[in-house]
Amino acid sequence: MSGPGIAATLALLGALAFQPGTAPENAPPSAPPTPTPTPVYKFVYRATPAPESTPFPGPNAPAINEIDLNDAQLVPPSPLHVRVLTSEAVVSVAAETMGRSINIPQHETGEFLFDGYIPDVPSFLRNRTFDVQFVASVNDGRSATVTLPLTLR
Repeated sequence: MSGPGIAATLALLGALAFQPGTAPENAPPSAPPTPTPTPVYKFVYRATPAPESTPFPGPNAPAINEIDLNDAQLVPPSPLHVRVLTSEAVVSVAAETMGRSINIPQHETGEFLFDGYIPDVPSFLRNRTFDVQFVASVNDGRSATVTLPLTLR
């Protein structure tokens, strides 16, 4: 077995030896866990009411009320924090661009959160702006879409 293979095996065994919630017998008491800081959203999109009508009026209509991102100019590799606030009837939200889609998990009714990481990207993708569509859907198939320009630096 090579050096990296041995190191990976030892790391895995070490992780398995100390499962969460257990500690070695002679270990000093650990400090209480610190709360995870709330991400700061520097880019906030808020919907403005449509002047004449909504695309899908009626009860339980889908709506995206607000989209918050840690920034509109993303510098990979870096964290990505997204929050989408919707009408209560919305059951799923997805972000789509360049033929790819990612679901944004529902945190609670009307709130969808995604905390992830943007990997390093090839140079030809940097310094470009991409239109990202946020699509909120309700059970009967109706959806509301907001398109935001996001830049990779």
